[in-house]
Amino acid sequence: MRAFVAIPVPDDIKQYARMMRNKLGMARPDIKWVEYQNYHLTVKFLGAVDIKDLPEIKRNLALIADAVPAFNLSAGTLGFFPNQSRPRVIWMGIKGEIEKAAFLCDRVDAYLSAMGFAPEKDHRLHLTLGRIRSEKNIKEMMNILEKYPDWNKLRCFRVEEFHLMQSVLDSQGPQYSVLDTYRLNG
Repeated sequence: MRAFVAIPVPDDIKQYARMMRNKLGMARPDIKWVEYQNYHLTVKFLGAVDIKDLPEIKRNLALIADAVPAFNLSAGTLGFFPNQSRPRVIWMGIKGEIEKAAFLCDRVDAYLSAMGFAPEKDHRLHLTLGRIRSEKNIKEMMNILEKYPDWNKLRCFRVEEFHLMQSVLDSQGPQYSVLDTYRLNG
């Protein structure tokens, strides 16, 4: 099974992301947009996980949750990977108590690397809006972005839990389901 660890985002952030997607979509770019229900912040992608390892993964994530306090983040400002001149992914940036979010990410790396999962090279939390498939209408999309004054407005939310998620790929795109929820108690 494919699995990952994620921070859920509240509906108001999802609605803002969808509004930005709709605004940018007016240019009709060739983008595979992330579905509303799939918006999240990836803490760690685990990849293929053997079902027999799930109990140990869940125990480790529970230990992490007991050591990490809740924290506040903000979502807003749009960005591009690798950069704006050669965009492949469009994302919404995350600000706020980043050091506390980094603590969560570091704990997940530390506990799960002991199980053989490679640590992340760079924890840059972001909310992926879409993956750019071609250059079609990208300049027009950038023009819309420049004319929209609220694209960098931040919206705050509180992180009180994280999830262990399963990802199933099908012809409609990825389907995510929550395997377990961990309340931050640190």
